[in-house]
Amino acid sequence: MFLYISLLYFVLLSENNIKYNNNMQHVYIAVHAIEFVCKGDIKVPLLLKNFYNATKNKYKLKLICGEHGLCQEVSWVYYSEDLHTTNYIRNGNLVITTGMIINSEKNLKKFICEIIHRNTAGLFINIGHYLQETDINRDIIEYCNAHNYPLFVFPWEIHIADIMQDYLNRIVLGQHYEESLTKAFINLIHRPDREELYKEEIGSSSFMQVKNYCIICFSPHNKQIAPESRELILLQGRNAMNTYNTPYLFFPYFYYYILIISDSMCKNIENIVTILENIFLHESQACRIGISNSVSKLTELSESYKQAIGAVTIAAVRQVSPLYFEKLGIYQLLLSIEDKRILHQFSNIRLSILAEYDRVHNTALSATLKIYLENSCSLQSVAEQTFLHRNTINYRMKQIRQLLPVDFSNATTRMEYLIAYAIEEYLKTQ
Repeated sequence: MFLYISLLYFVLLSENNIKYNNNMQHVYIAVHAIEFVCKGDIKVPLLLKNFYNATKNKYKLKLICGEHGLCQEVSWVYYSEDLHTTNYIRNGNLVITTGMIINSEKNLKKFICEIIHRNTAGLFINIGHYLQETDINRDIIEYCNAHNYPLFVFPWEIHIADIMQDYLNRIVLGQHYEESLTKAFINLIHRPDREELYKEEIGSSSFMQVKNYCIICFSPHNKQIAPESRELILLQGRNAMNTYNTPYLFFPYFYYYILIISDSMCKNIENIVTILENIFLHESQACRIGISNSVSKLTELSESYKQAIGAVTIAAVRQVSPLYFEKLGIYQLLLSIEDKRILHQFSNIRLSILAEYDRVHNTALSATLKIYLENSCSLQSVAEQTFLHRNTINYRMKQIRQLLPVDFSNATTRMEYLIAYAIEEYLKTQ
């Protein structure tokens, strides 16, 4: 927070953004920056496309190549003149250079290859002194197009400092806007009854212009993700979602990554899940995924969040991912029971005798009964699944019947025990 306030203070006090009144000193943030943030979609204030469209005439920007990469998010602006400083470039940085040290087509190609490798958003070249537009040869253009990497030029008379001040202003304001909106959605999820905590921020966002919403929860197996990997997952995930041109929100929350999608994105859930799952895997982060039902009202997102968290929880139990809440079956009922003591009691009454026997005698009667019930009480199927002889399974079932004087030919009894096993698995995740 201190860093944000310090940066904003610096921006506000810049010479171009202050107007003085004779009686009082008033500080006004440049109007175009405020409009840029407040009128943009939830997902677009920091898009390179927006920076370009808003300032291309002012700074005489010319897009040379990489048009398909304009949906990249800009995290910061970085000024660089040679390969030796690229180690300091962060994911999503917009790089600006005059080519003072590069000074040749060959070195320019090396420079571009390196900053693309650093996952930067794009490159601005100040041409007319050290580099000319003709230095951007066909090989460079084809390389940038192949990597969907936007490359721009602007004339020498435009000052780099002016662009950087303007863009950093926009970035600080845009990041603050997104942080405020994320906080509002978290409040909506947890306190839907407290409208004053979220109504103003969400009410002015483009989420109000769509009708369908869904929440997808990503739960990485490794809960301690390195900051750089975490940053890259968020950046690449947002860049991928930006191509859908509809409101969304993607943010980390405790050990989860929460994606709130809307409108047409709800019809492309499978593709979205695949894209983001691959982004996690690229960072060596396998994850489980839970998907809520779609809802038509923003106020119903609180229930959607519970569904997504529930689905990702059961995904861990069943070792299945992605998992839709609507396909949870009996687990939907278990998730709706807030008093876990009821579940413990139901399960213990039916399974505790076998569990204790297995513990004392080092047997596997409880696991055998579970498989027996799941296979419609077929001894042969259980034998095949466990790679044991049929007679071994038959002997175990005789032991189980001695310990549990119940009739497993009764459909209600079988259902109760299967529910008890489902409860047992579910409670292990709590």
